[in-house]
Amino acid sequence: MHKQLFFLLLIVSFAFSTSIDFQIQNQSCPDNANFLQVIYNLPTCIVEKFFMSIVSGFVYSAKEFLESSLKFIITGPNLDAYCTPYQQVMTIIESLYTIALMGVGAYFIASSADPEKRARAKLWIESVLFMIILLSFSFPIFKMVMDLNLYITTSIYSQSFSDMLNVQVAFTSLIFALVMSFVFISAAALTFFTLILRYIAIPFLLLLFPIAIFLYFLPFTKEWGSFLLKFIVIIIFMTAIDAVVVLGMSFLFNAGDPNLSGGIIQAITLMLGFGLIGIVNLIIYVIAVLSLVMAVLDMLKSAISIAWKIAMLAALL
Repeated sequence: MHKQLFFLLLIVSFAFSTSIDFQIQNQSCPDNANFLQVIYNLPTCIVEKFFMSIVSGFVYSAKEFLESSLKFIITGPNLDAYCTPYQQVMTIIESLYTIALMGVGAYFIASSADPEKRARAKLWIESVLFMIILLSFSFPIFKMVMDLNLYITTSIYSQSFSDMLNVQVAFTSLIFALVMSFVFISAAALTFFTLILRYIAIPFLLLLFPIAIFLYFLPFTKEWGSFLLKFIVIIIFMTAIDAVVVLGMSFLFNAGDPNLSGGIIQAITLMLGFGLIGIVNLIIYVIAVLSLVMAVLDMLKSAISIAWKIAMLAALL
């Protein structure tokens, strides 16, 4: 499977080469202008070349953002480099589930006279044992989920076409070029920063994964563990959703639609498409964070309710 992933990554890296060229029509100082024309229009030429350099910088930065975004969609960090902090987290969790297992065993012995409590203690012991087994394989499970997402992403990418990133635009005015290049770099930057944030978050999700498993199998923190596991899965499979958007853009550009054949229209569509990836990623982040916030609020409500009952009981006594 790793060989297939490596082969697909090579295909994608060669297929998606960004080439965005632009020209400004109706220039006061074109490249073929003679010396007298340049001297006559010198103030205008200085201003024009200044804004031309800004547009060139925006376009170049947008190309860099797009190429980096495509790279971060189809690659992930080397998880083996984080084995040491992962082992440190596992050492702490091992101490905690040892205490939990001892507590459940003590509860089982203390409730031997009550069949209902004894049956509940048996279920807790089974959950703890199953948790220990999953925690033992949590690192390869996390890597397997990452490899599955990478395989899905690269498989979708291998069906895409490379022509959508080869854009040649002729702007009618310098102001229009400045506005469009600014919007283009904003959309590309949004996508880039959401993807690099996911790339940086993956090692933290690796460390969070055994904690989520531990919380999920404890009876009083199961909701916390459930929300953390959902959060991890949503962030991991973000790039698979992005790959679907890229595939849709690829088919759109290669469908032969005459309304999308113009350079400016193609550039605007490309800008909107990659901006859509950034917006989708932001929505995914919001959904993931809201799931954690809802879990925290539920836990706070439960804690407040328990504290209120204890306070009322103390007042009655």
